[in-house]
Amino acid sequence: MADSTSLCKHFGDCGGCLHQDLSYEDQLKQKAALLQALFQEVWESPIPMTPSPVIWQYRNKVDPSFALKRYPEPPPPGFERETVLGFKRRGKWFWPLDIEECRIGPAGLDRLLQGTRTWMKTCDLRACEPRRERGYLRNLLVRDGKRSGERMVVLITRPGAFQHADTFVSMARECFHADSIYHGEFAGRAEVATADTLTLLHGQDVIHEQLLITDDGADNTVICDTPAAYIAEQTPTGRRLSFRISPLSFFQTNPLAAERLYGHIRAWVARLRPGTLFDLYGGSGGIALSCADCAGEIISVENVAAATEDGRRNAQDNTVDNVLFVADSVRNFLRQKVEGNGLPTDCAVVLDPPRAGMHPKAIKRLLRLQPRHFLYVSCNPKRLRTELPDFLEAYHLEGVQAVDMFPHTPHVEVLAAFTRK
Repeated sequence: MADSTSLCKHFGDCGGCLHQDLSYEDQLKQKAALLQALFQEVWESPIPMTPSPVIWQYRNKVDPSFALKRYPEPPPPGFERETVLGFKRRGKWFWPLDIEECRIGPAGLDRLLQGTRTWMKTCDLRACEPRRERGYLRNLLVRDGKRSGERMVVLITRPGAFQHADTFVSMARECFHADSIYHGEFAGRAEVATADTLTLLHGQDVIHEQLLITDDGADNTVICDTPAAYIAEQTPTGRRLSFRISPLSFFQTNPLAAERLYGHIRAWVARLRPGTLFDLYGGSGGIALSCADCAGEIISVENVAAATEDGRRNAQDNTVDNVLFVADSVRNFLRQKVEGNGLPTDCAVVLDPPRAGMHPKAIKRLLRLQPRHFLYVSCNPKRLRTELPDFLEAYHLEGVQAVDMFPHTPHVEVLAAFTRK
């Protein structure tokens, strides 16, 4: 049992963390057992589990939403419901939970939440009701760099003039010491933290993060309470990379655990030393840049054009000149290879698809191209398990490794290495 003093006051109500009441050691054992049961028909050996280096404040991005409070009994007609700021209640996606803290979110988030509530009430602003076209506030998007210490705040609202920008900037700087502050406007009805337009209100247009990559995720047994404690204890050796993080860009949510994940990927690529490495679903270049000195050339394919552009900028910032960033869907990119000259004989492939997994046509085309080696990085092991039969017709499963990216949740990352029969 975890020490009760370390439990978030919203644990049990919030739908985010499910296992704060278990020690981290027991959480890892539970995840390992679930993976073993999931893959036992195709992989009999124990699956190694690399822990997260930090168990609190590890997330570099949270996006609590503004919503109108719900009550156990419906309020009378004409009653003005108050605005809350937080996440969804566990098991009730329609029921917003007002939060005062998030133990896995960026350090200092509690002060920003408190400051935002005070600012919101002072300015007499309410949560947006997209279907009724009422209200104004949608999301508070918060990002930070664990190694850089830089911080970003984005207030997302319905479209319309932001008449309280100055006071919002003053609040965010005072409560969160934000280096970058934006106003985002979103006209859609979906409950997602995104924006159609962004206006920089204060500071720099991006924040930065540094990753320290060591082969095979070395130093992968140290576990600390917070990022600050881990960074203070860690010996700074390895491949140091710098990444730009713009308001809506994708970046690994637990960057210090991502260092260990990328370390495992880098070790796999280093053993093969391919002439060409295809980094499919490459995002803004995290995997490609981590492995750049282990392959002759790297082709990173990503369907989000903004992420591809971030990748190019990241490569320039890190003086890497052997990575080609391609803005295309993996399915279409592989179709072109099938219809063209195929893949080089000395290539290897890294796949890092979203939670939904690979498109069936992408799997079919990859198998037609027959790369000798590929590494599948999955944030959804159950989805990977359903795709395995297609791969195992032509490939041997040579290794399985787990990396815990999300302490206190049931989620875990899995790497599966394949070699052509």
